[in-house]
Amino acid sequence: MRLSATIMAHPVRRDSAQRVRDALDRDVGIVYDEAPEPSRDPRQRWRTGRRAWEAHDSSADFHMVIQDDALVSRDLLAGLEKALDQIGPEGLVSAYTGTGRPNQTHIRRALSRATVRGDAWMTTRSLCWGVAILAPVATIPDMLKWCSHSSKSRMPYDMRIGRFYRDRLRWRTWYTVPSLVEHQDGASLCGNDRGHRRVAHRFLGEDHSALSVDWARTPPAGLPVLHTEPA
Repeated sequence: MRLSATIMAHPVRRDSAQRVRDALDRDVGIVYDEAPEPSRDPRQRWRTGRRAWEAHDSSADFHMVIQDDALVSRDLLAGLEKALDQIGPEGLVSAYTGTGRPNQTHIRRALSRATVRGDAWMTTRSLCWGVAILAPVATIPDMLKWCSHSSKSRMPYDMRIGRFYRDRLRWRTWYTVPSLVEHQDGASLCGNDRGHRRVAHRFLGEDHSALSVDWARTPPAGLPVLHTEPA
């Protein structure tokens, strides 16, 4: 699988966004919020996110949007391309599994199950975080159209995307185990911290290569895309 990527950023985090860019294993673009001041208005965040997804390489199989306050493992893009070979052409993927929100019961259960079996993957019915999202390029136009509808205007950036893949395509979300991306434990520009730590459950580490993970260690049932629960 071939992966393209864009960094979604705000000008007040220009140094951080550049640090993410420098840490990646190939040159990627940075899409900055056009508003000079951060805002908790989800519409402002979505506008930046939309432009970051629109910046995909049309010749790639998947595109990743990674946020400006991420820490990344070495060889992130090359490692994720190896991981995507296991997923195939369809599927929503997150390189980050976080603490804090949302409710952690099902997250801890899924992570524990993967750890006990030695799986390199875990799954939830819907996307939970927006730090590093990967989606098939072929699905991006329909996703952006659905997520940009006025009825979604008050919905957070990551929730919009998750709901499209969950409710419209009926896809599950697959997470890499361990997380290949960490979240800097700092103040949120849009108020998402609310007193909770925003870090990964298990981060591979900045000094470890994403190519070192055996992505073929899939669950016994493989990596099915569709969820069977009612939307």
